Amino acid sequence: MKKILSLVMSVLLIIGTVFAFASCGKKDDNKLVCGVTLFENMNEKDENGNWTGFESEFAIEVGKILGMEVEFQIIDWGQKYNEVNSGAIDCIWNGFTANSSDDGIKRSDLVDFSYGYMLNQQCIVVKKDKVDTYKTEADLSGKKACVEGGSAGAAYAKTVTDEDKIFTATAQINAFTEVKSGAVDFIVVDILLAQNICGKGDYEDLAIVEAIELESEIYAVGFKKGSDLTEKVNAAIKTLEKNGKLMELAKKYGFENVLKVTETIE
Repeated sequence: MKKILSLVMSVLLIIGTVFAFASCGKKDDNKLVCGVTLFENMNEKDENGNWTGFESEFAIEVGKILGMEVEFQIIDWGQKYNEVNSGAIDCIWNGFTANSSDDGIKRSDLVDFSYGYMLNQQCIVVKKDKVDTYKTEADLSGKKACVEGGSAGAAYAKTVTDEDKIFTATAQINAFTEVKSGAVDFIVVDILLAQNICGKGDYEDLAIVEAIELESEIYAVGFKKGSDLTEKVNAAIKTLEKNGKLMELAKKYGFENVLKVTETIE
């Protein structure tokens, strides 16, 4: 009898452990986990450790409409597809250029995108005293570059200089340090970020190369293929556009001239 009781208790213990692990691994459907990198005026933390910036507040407003708590998780940008496909994050919400490619594959083939909401383009940043030496893309050939791994800037850099001269940073913000120090000749970053950094504070000696203008891009939120969140977030974006909240946030952070909601990203 004691052996039977002991066996029953063991089975119950195993079942309880399995349910406990299942419970711990179960996704919280009331939480929207957004994968981000630190991006000035987009996704950053204030002095109290609270997330701020256009993208952060935008996501929080969408969360309010959907009745979901929004959580921000810093990711390695080069691993963004693995993060969203594994379920570690629900979406990529961090100045994500939708009309671009990674390793020759269209990003729209890798994730589902929300409506576009902001115009952007890549730009070249160099030391201010070198800016006049860069007139055309040919002047970038053979030069050392730094880009964020897996970014639209990384894809562009491969078209203008040798791959063995391209160095990667885990976040765009870190690339500015590399060009400032002289470790590389130029960096390729989002112009919305560069405009907030170049010529200011510690980066007073950096400048955007205005002579080399790259193609227009559009930001959107990226979701795992087939996610039902895409449609829900699209509806929320339209609501925030109609009630003026989206423009209010854009003006707060100086992006009112590049705010543009579009249902197509190509």
